[in-house]
Amino acid sequence: MASHNQIVKEQLLHMLSSTAIFIVLGSLAVALDAAGDAVTKIDGVSVFTQYAIEITAHVMLVVDLALFATYLFKSTITLFKAIVS
Repeated sequence: MASHNQIVKEQLLHMLSSTAIFIVLGSLAVALDAAGDAVTKIDGVSVFTQYAIEITAHVMLVVDLALFATYLFKSTITLFKAIVS
């Protein structure tokens, strides 16, 4: 069985790598939002396309933040259980 410190170290490393993944996904949503702003300056792009890009970016960001908050909460609970036991 792994030592107490090893379990905590693994959990913290897992939290760090998962946080990096959520940062990448959030960055993609922000980049899509910036692309949506750039699309508005292009002639011939319909208003529907502009709004579809903007709404998609906002939904991606909200979903990413909600999943990240849920993940952090669950990981924190797991980490505290590992520390206490």
